[in-house]
Amino acid sequence: MTNMNETQIHQEADEIADSNSFSLVAILGFILSSAGVFSVGYINMVPVAILGCMLGAFALVTAKRFRLNLLSKFLGFIAVVVGATAASWGVSERSIETSGDLTQARRIAELYLESLSANDLEKVYYLVGFQFEGESSSEREAMEASQIQRSKSRLEMDPAHLEIRNRKSPAKWEFVSIDGEFPGTMGWTYRLRYRDGSQTIPSEYWVYARKNCGKYESRERVRWFVDNLETVKKPQ
Repeated sequence: MTNMNETQIHQEADEIADSNSFSLVAILGFILSSAGVFSVGYINMVPVAILGCMLGAFALVTAKRFRLNLLSKFLGFIAVVVGATAASWGVSERSIETSGDLTQARRIAELYLESLSANDLEKVYYLVGFQFEGESSSEREAMEASQIQRSKSRLEMDPAHLEIRNRKSPAKWEFVSIDGEFPGTMGWTYRLRYRDGSQTIPSEYWVYARKNCGKYESRERVRWFVDNLETVKKPQ
């Protein structure tokens, strides 16, 4: 019996002695996952967190084969937990922000279309937005006056605006889809497609709704405007 116990102790000691390999993959995964924590604030860091998680998982899966020591296994485990958590949290945060943006973009676009249909030009001018931050008072007033004049000309001459304003029957606006989004010099713009369901042959329009900052940029006060309205060309 004593001999068996001694044999078992020797075997366990040998296994412990053999399990002294250190994994560079595990430590790299740990570093990348730690850096991936910033994906909560920066969406570009999500792939880093995912890569760190994958390296950590690889270290754990191959730990027995390569006889990795306890520290390597621990780092691999932490890399998996931190990387997976950071990536999912970052994606979730961005999804919530995007969903909120799209809701706000639709709200401002529909208010613009309804105001245009009702010939409520004061609301239309307000929704076009006269925002010239960082300029002096006199420069801002001059720019706003110029923008108002351009907006008035657009309402009086643009075919899409005239078409909507001159309809006799009340419009019935139906949201169709989001047809694109893109950055600009004054913020982030969403292109939304709407249909006037009150028409026998419904016309469709693109409304360009813009917020005054980047897609994921934080700002104390986010404002929304409508940059333009276009008729969707039907394929010939």
